[in-house]
Order: sequence, then C-alpha cells, then structure tokens
Amino acid sequence: MTTWTGRRTAVVAALTAGALLGAAPVTASARTAPAAPIARSTAAAAPTPTVLQPGLPGKVYSDPTGVNNGGFVVGYAYGSGQVRDAAAIRWSPDLTPTTLPPLPGEDYAEARGVNDANLAIGISWPASRDYSRATAVRWAADGTPTALLPLPGDLYSRPTAIGGSGIVVGISGGGAAQRAVAWRPDGTVVALAPLPGDATSETVGVNSAGVAIGRSYTGTGKFHGVVWSPDGTPVPFQTGPTGGSGDWPVGINDAGTVIGVADRPLTTGVVRHGLVRSSGGAILDLGANAEPLAINGSGAVAGRYRPDPSSLRTSAARWSPDGTLTPLALSASSAAKSVAVGINDSGTAIGYAWDGIPARQDQAGKIWAPDGTLTDLDPTGTTNTTLFVNNAGLVVGLSLIRWGGSLYPAHLATVWRS
Repeated sequence: MTTWTGRRTAVVAALTAGALLGAAPVTASARTAPAAPIARSTAAAAPTPTVLQPGLPGKVYSDPTGVNNGGFVVGYAYGSGQVRDAAAIRWSPDLTPTTLPPLPGEDYAEARGVNDANLAIGISWPASRDYSRATAVRWAADGTPTALLPLPGDLYSRPTAIGGSGIVVGISGGGAAQRAVAWRPDGTVVALAPLPGDATSETVGVNSAGVAIGRSYTGTGKFHGVVWSPDGTPVPFQTGPTGGSGDWPVGINDAGTVIGVADRPLTTGVVRHGLVRSSGGAILDLGANAEPLAINGSGAVAGRYRPDPSSLRTSAARWSPDGTLTPLALSASSAAKSVAVGINDSGTAIGYAWDGIPARQDQAGKIWAPDGTLTDLDPTGTTNTTLFVNNAGLVVGLSLIRWGGSLYPAHLATVWRS
C-alpha cells in the first residue's frame, strides 16, 4: 500500500543521508499490447459494509482520508457541509473512534493521512482564524498533537503525505510565495526548492526514505514534475518533451518508483501519456491516454485508460511492473465508465464506475481481486465509492445516503471487510 500518497524561507537542510536521484532521458517504449479483459464475474459476495461512527454529538457527516496496514483509519467528522466545524478522528481496527485533538488553544482539526507507525497528519485551526490559514499537525500514536510550523514569514502550513519514517511533506504559504516543505521527525521545517528557474513548488507524496515528489511552477503558472532526493535536491520527474500542462507525478512507493503523467505535444494539440519512473530515473511510457493513479510495493500500477482514443470513455486498468496493461472489466452488460484508484501489495485493486458525470452520488464502488474477479460493493445501486485499500484487503470509502428527500446524499466514512 502506498501511503497517501507537503508543501515550503529556510536554507535547505538534509532530511537524511542520501544520493541525488539522477534524471535519465525518456525511454520511448511502446506500451505492451493489452491483455484480454480479465474475469467479468460478479459471483464473489460483496464484503460487509460498516459505517464508521464518529462518536461525537452533532457530527453527522464524515470523510475518511487514509488507512494503514494495521487497520487504523483516519479522517474527520463535521456537522454541516457549510461550516468548518470538523473534528479529526482515528478509528482503531475494531472501529472504535478516538478524537485527535486540535493544537492547544485551537478548536477544529482534520486528519489527512496515517503511516504504519500510527502517526497521523492533518490540520488544526481556531474558530477565530480562517480555515485557509490552518496549521499542519502531526499526531503521535497516543494522540498528542505537534504543530508543523510554516517557514518564517509564512502564514499557514498544510501536510500532503507522511512516509514510513515519520517525514512529512506539505506546503508553506501566505508569504511571498507558496513553497514545498518537508518536516523532519523532530518537527524541523525544511524548504524544498523548485527546479532551477522556477518560482514556486508543492508536494504530493513522500516515501519512507524521504524521497518526495511534487510540482515546480514557473512565474507564469506552467508546471513540471519534480523529485526531491532525501537531501532536498530537486531533479525533473522526466526530461521528455511536454505540451499543455506539462508533466506531474502522482505517487511513489518505498522502492523509489514514481508514477505520473505527461502531456505530449501533437501536431493538432497534446495527448496525455502515463509514465513510470524508476528510482534511477529511467522512464517507462505506458502509452497515450493512460493515467496511473496508484502504485504498490512491487511496482504494479492501477488507474485508467481510454480503450478507444476517439471516445472519452475510460476503463479501469492495472499495469504490471514491466508495463503490460490488463483492463479491469465491469459486468458484461455494463457500458459505464470506470477507474481504479488503489492497489495493494497482493494486487487487489479498488475503484468505481459511473454513468454520466463522475460525481460521488453517482459512483458505484468496485473491487478487482488479483485474479480479476469483480465484486460490486452494492449490486443494487450506486450508493458508495472506494478510496483506499490496505495490504490486509480492508477497503475504505464512503456510503452515500439520502435523508428526507434531500437532493444530495450525505457521505459517511465506511469500511468493507470480507
């Protein structure tokens, strides 16, 4: 399972000892021809759903934001979609909720991720301060919060990911410019510089060795993917030609393999390619109209692709470490769009399908076993969606329930266990 998979005027200091990750030229390699669609069977019984109760009066909505391999789930609960009155929650493997307190003197908090040591990350803010100026926080395994402060002169900090060693990455902003940062396990904040010539940066992930990934922005807003070595040195995610938005990474595993996408220029525009970058910088091109979204410990990738380039319809897919594409099929009669958003180390992939627009209230959660067997989380309707899966096969997502004729459903953090 990849930890979901920070953001920035201090001199860059070493996080841990480590060598610079060199960027190798793009290797133009055709994507391996897709294997035949794997099993379309829906014979597998749907796992049992359990709504995660916040255990707090008045907090009727909840969102999960991460799960670790020990079965701890984090997220937040709140009373209204219009008021920022959130409480950070960590649910234990027996689903008992524990409120993670905001920083001393503050009122609200949201948990945003958790690692296998049960260290959680999130944000905290007082009622007197706008939510957009929240402070990043890391909770110890016993729930004690520690502020992850922004860089000197900045007004807010936000975490985006935590690695297995306790290194947190995120952003620091509100001053001259938004900057990518990392916080050491002792809480020291370190600036992660943008690529040479760029002005700002942000992070999206980090692994246990302290290798961080994110985006580096020019003064005009164009961006490119960046990989920061453990000593904070930035190198390009890839060095191939780009058009449109450029290129950006979306995930990294503990082996240092990074997944992402790049907009490749065409005579008539651009086409998006899925990319896999090895720890040494070599690029494997998954081909046009491919979008990797998750990677497991062995380098297997889940995401989506367009079977017909002339159509906007997408299909969930899994790629082996060598780039072989295997479509993840829906039921034989389905014409819905689909996407895989997570994959664990055994190869179990999760995702959802939808008709029309992919709003949460129209999604139907799916599980694809390593052999391709499809399980519908609710075969009777589109009432749920998946977000995470751990190595034990625990699936975390949302149940969507309409109350009292409301137009939009309430969303409730839910786990599914076989």
